[in-house]
Amino acid sequence: MVFQDPAGRRVELAYDETLLREPGLKSSRLEFIRFLIAGGVNTGLTLLLFDGLRRLIPYLAAYTIAYAAGIGISYLLNAAFVFRQRKSMRTAALFPLVYVAQYLLGMLLMWLLVERAGFGPTFAAVVVVVVSVPVTFVLSRIVLTSSESR
Repeated sequence: MVFQDPAGRRVELAYDETLLREPGLKSSRLEFIRFLIAGGVNTGLTLLLFDGLRRLIPYLAAYTIAYAAGIGISYLLNAAFVFRQRKSMRTAALFPLVYVAQYLLGMLLMWLLVERAGFGPTFAAVVVVVVSVPVTFVLSRIVLTSSESR
């Protein structure tokens, strides 16, 4: 497309036709629904793992193992089921950073809502979940579908 800027100069805007073939909003919605399903499955599996482990080892050790396993399960589910991407060493190494970012965002929001805004911790935790789920979806999508990860 060709435009004229305020100084009268000709400006040509190029576009990449592949942008027109990118998955649309419907595809993103389906991915997000699959993301929520995968999250539910992951939560159920990690709770079962935690419950089994806490009978054998101290609960904090059980929680740590279950949490780490949950990141691994999340990676597998998100790569295969949600975004339908090949798994690679690069994405496997980067994926835990999504959860570091999620944790830091959650801590910041909890602190702001409880300490600065005066909300109760339970309400703040609900807000953190509502905000962090879409952020985690976007970060997971970036890590797993970037052209460099293939």
